[in-house]
Amino acid sequence: MVNFWKLVNNVIRDADVLLLVLDARFPVRSRNKELEQKITNQEKKLIYVINKCDLVTGKDIREISKKFDPSVFVSSKKKLGGTLLFKEIMKQAGGKPSVVGVIGYPNVGKSSVINLLKGKKSASVSSYSGHTRGVQFISAKGKLKLIDTPGVLEFKEKDLYKQILMGSINPQHIKEPDYFASLLIQDYPKLFEKYFKMEHNDDAFEFLEEIALKRNILKKGGEPDLMRFGRTILQDWQTGKIHDNYVDLNPKK
Repeated sequence: MVNFWKLVNNVIRDADVLLLVLDARFPVRSRNKELEQKITNQEKKLIYVINKCDLVTGKDIREISKKFDPSVFVSSKKKLGGTLLFKEIMKQAGGKPSVVGVIGYPNVGKSSVINLLKGKKSASVSSYSGHTRGVQFISAKGKLKLIDTPGVLEFKEKDLYKQILMGSINPQHIKEPDYFASLLIQDYPKLFEKYFKMEHNDDAFEFLEEIALKRNILKKGGEPDLMRFGRTILQDWQTGKIHDNYVDLNPKK
């Protein structure tokens, strides 16, 4: 496997403007300050592209915009923000033809952002991480050349929960989906209360059991099948089904 920092450094070197794609549900967790410092050190322009903005509220967007500057909010799924992003790129590039590097953690939506800028499908897109196998150079409007990369930001082994949050690992490959589902519930209790229309009593596992029983997700003998239900929750989270346009950006510790 190519050393990821070597790949990152090459993209920063070759680009005039860098787009750091973040997940609107947890922009702080999906940023990488070491990468941002490298961009600053090389005196390159940086734009924060806050993807999946359709999964958060207007209030959340206003709060996020205070912390990330310059930032553009987009929704690849809803095809929102493409024109605003193009205008910001041209502003940062001084109106000149430029090379734009698109970087970020796996599955934050880099290829989808490229497609949004392109206006039609040009970079292939998948729901699971690791789909982009190598660096791709793609022509876009306004004489822009876009650099699409694999998930160039690496995760450490201890960041498994972070990978799950961002959809960078297939829930089918998680050995303890019930445990990680309970962590999600613990971190975002208001979201899950609203989604399942049931009050959370501060015990995430008990909440998981109650919902599984209510939905008749059972093993033989009538016990709640928490492994199966936990995996379903992770899948629904990653695909954006669990959102209701509300996410607590300051998760409960």
